[in-house]
Formats: sequence, structure tokens, C-alpha cells
Amino acid sequence: MGVFRRLPTLWRLLREIDLESVRREAEQPFQVLVCAQDVADAEDLATRLSGPGARHPWVLAALPDQALRRARSGVVDVALLRTPTVRIAPALAGARAALIAAGVPTITVVEVAGGAMDLIAREGEAARVLLSAPGGEDALYGTVVAAVPPLARVSLARQLPPLRKATFDELTEETARANAVYALTMGLAEVVPLLGVPLNLADIVVLTKNQLVMSYRIALAAGKQGAPRELVGELVGVIGGGFLFRQVGRELVGLMPVIGIVPKVAVAYAGTLAIARAVVVWASEGDRLRPEALKRVYKDAWRKGKALARTLVRRGPHTRARLRVVPPPADSEGTRRNRGAP
Repeated sequence: MGVFRRLPTLWRLLREIDLESVRREAEQPFQVLVCAQDVADAEDLATRLSGPGARHPWVLAALPDQALRRARSGVVDVALLRTPTVRIAPALAGARAALIAAGVPTITVVEVAGGAMDLIAREGEAARVLLSAPGGEDALYGTVVAAVPPLARVSLARQLPPLRKATFDELTEETARANAVYALTMGLAEVVPLLGVPLNLADIVVLTKNQLVMSYRIALAAGKQGAPRELVGELVGVIGGGFLFRQVGRELVGLMPVIGIVPKVAVAYAGTLAIARAVVVWASEGDRLRPEALKRVYKDAWRKGKALARTLVRRGPHTRARLRVVPPPADSEGTRRNRGAP
């Protein structure tokens, strides 16, 4: 237990994270452009993206000629082009070409397709989605989240509830994989005699920071309000005092040499997924998972983590050498433009 007493507390870790930077990221304005030959079709899709109630003012419904002008504005974050069939009308095709030329991630939303080939993205498109397919709307939301830059995802989800689930999934998987890769690189370094304890201590600090920032981003994406310190204080109550940190922390320390690399990577991945699930339930539903439910989530994530760990280890020394990079600081604000609302 002496090792645990030497680990930084959650609050000490939180003081090292730029929470204001993460909050500013979540409050950045954005512009989603929805274009169709018929303005009613554009309005319908824009309303679906906005969620219950009126269309969000940052989601614009436009005809092709209006989309052409918007493409040149430099403020469109993502564009959706709605077409009844795979044969795109000339005016809509012109708007698509202008948006792609302007560097705007552009998704073509097809209502009816003749086959799988119709849904292969054409040159310059970010993706194609069949709206009439089973689960077509969920596929659309996931495609939008995947198409926008990572620093825009939290702000989109915060304003547009239909995009939240896909955003939670992206944030969770991104952080879990980053933690798994980091655990792999540190696990490889730990073959050096006498360095096991310091490296394990460093591991838990880096992994925990990533998990805390992920949790804060999930809360913001879910629309949670409040000052950063107050909101993170609630998060600590959700993830810091119960099963998750005791279980994951106990396994991550891994002082026994027999633990091996694969279990260490699996724990990093599974612990991150379990924490994310607990935060999503709290942020979205205002509830907390019972310990039994958390253990089931952790068990399922552990199986996925072991499979990922074995894949990473099998890639060989050259690939592992390329992975020996510490994930960038999770609280980095990046280079996203800082501009007023559209």
C-alpha cells in the first residue's frame, strides 16, 4: 500500500490539467451546412441533426446556390448534401465540388441506393450514408462525428443531442486506445531491471490524466453546466471513490513481474472503457452504475483489451518502436480556429 500513498491524488492531477482550455474547446461555435435541391429536404435533415425542437441556429439549411456562397466563407465545419438518388443534380454537384475544394468535410446523404457501390465515397467526399437503411440516422450521426476535426466534436455534441452517443463512443475509444498504446510502450521499457516501480508510477499518472480529461469532455459533450472545478468535483465523486479507481489502480501498478505486457495493456484499455461508461450514464441520465454493472462492463472491456493487446504485441519490434510515443497532452487546445458564432 506504500506505493498507493506515493501516487498523486486526483485533485493534484486535476490542478495540472488546463480545464479552462477544455471548456473553451467545448464552447467553440461551429457551422453545419445542410444542402438539398428542395429547401424542405434540407430543413428536415437539419432539424434531425438539431434534435427535439427547432433547428439549431448553427445548423444551416441551404439550396445549392446558397451553399456555393457559404463554401467560400471559410467558416463551414462540415457539410451534408442530401440527394434522393445516387444521381446528383448538376446544381448540387456544383455545390459539392465547391465545398470539397474549400476543404470542408463533405458527406453525401443518399435516400435510395441501388447497391453497395452507390455508397462508396466519391473522390473528395468524407463519406456517403444511406438514410433509408435500418439504423440510417444513427449511421449518419456517427459519420458526422467522424468527419469533423477532433477538437470540434465536443462542441457539436454539446449543442446537438443526436450526435452525443457517437461522440461519447469516439472519445472513449480514442482515449482507451491511446492508453493501451502508452501502457504497451511503458510495459516494454519495464524489462530494464530496477526501473519497474518508477515507470509504473509514471504510467498511472499519465493514464489517469487521460481518463480524467476524457471524463470531463464527456460531461461537457452531454451538456453539463457549471464551473470547471465544480463539474470535475462531481466527476471525481462518480469515478474516484468507488470500484473503478480501486480496481484499475490496483491492477495498473503491476509491480509483480509475472503480470506481463498483455494484461497491463488490457487493464489500461478496459479501465478507460469502464470509467467512460460510468461517466456517460451519470452525464446523460443523472444516474450511477451499481458495482455489479460496473464489473460486467469492466469484464467485457477486459476481453476487448486483451484482443487489442495481443494485436499490438504481434505487430513486431519495428511497429512497436513507432508506437513508443507518449500520447499528446489530452488537455491541449490544438489549432482550431477561434471565431465568433456564425
